[in-house]
Amino acid sequence: MKRLTPFGKAVRKYRVDRGEIQLEVAEALGVSIAFWSAIETGKKNVPEDLLAKVITHFELTGAAAHELRTLSWVSQRDVKINMQDLNDRSRQLVVGFARKFSSLDEEKQQKLRELLDIEGD
Repeated sequence: MKRLTPFGKAVRKYRVDRGEIQLEVAEALGVSIAFWSAIETGKKNVPEDLLAKVITHFELTGAAAHELRTLSWVSQRDVKINMQDLNDRSRQLVVGFARKFSSLDEEKQQKLRELLDIEGD
């Protein structure tokens, strides 16, 4: 079995704890079982509007809802950035960052986390 994403692990645990099967969750959320399975196994990103439905379905509030949102972000396979309103210099920065990201060592990543006020592992 493919390694589950942090989001996939969390929603699977919520589902199992409630005694639900994937089909029941998919129907409650208004998606196909194939789509829900792909989200749960990390093959697809969870869309933002569906994330809100998942949080409601599993009756999550406060810290639990925030944690699931965070897990959805860190579990994303890819990220799309709308650059429509950016000027050319900003677009160059975004594209340059994307191209260079995989070559950043841990020290440089940590500096970026600090700059962006993002908690590390």
